[in-house]
Amino acid sequence: MVPTELTVLSAFAAVVLLIWSPLLAIERLRALFVWPTRTLLANYLVVGAGVVVVQVLSYFGVALLVAGTGSVTGGEAAGIVAGVIAANVLVPGAAAVACLRFLPDRGVWTPEGTGLGGRVALAVGVGWYAVVASVTFLAFALGIMLVNLPT
Repeated sequence: MVPTELTVLSAFAAVVLLIWSPLLAIERLRALFVWPTRTLLANYLVVGAGVVVVQVLSYFGVALLVAGTGSVTGGEAAGIVAGVIAANVLVPGAAAVACLRFLPDRGVWTPEGTGLGGRVALAVGVGWYAVVASVTFLAFALGIMLVNLPT
């Protein structure tokens, strides 16, 4: 990968994490970010970057499954967008299910607490992440397409 692609991927991750960050006001979601360090910002960046990396890898998988390695036609582009939107729900949804299944058993996090319940907070977080990641993906894809139009 050349620096241009890494810059685009880094910008995508930064935008998604920045726009999702207001949900840290929900106490049950903020409590998820107590690992691997004790600093909320560092944990949010590490865990968030991990989720975004898995997300971007799922985009590559969707593109390979739909279009293969050749050029993309209009129908394939629609299939890629549909697959990306589905991945934007499935990847954070799987992370939320893993949080509900494994973290309470280890004593790291519990869905119970003051304010909004953990399960509802996770559902809101997954939904908002799907919206943010989908809109950001479409904006970046449109921008990349416009930049690469023949002149």
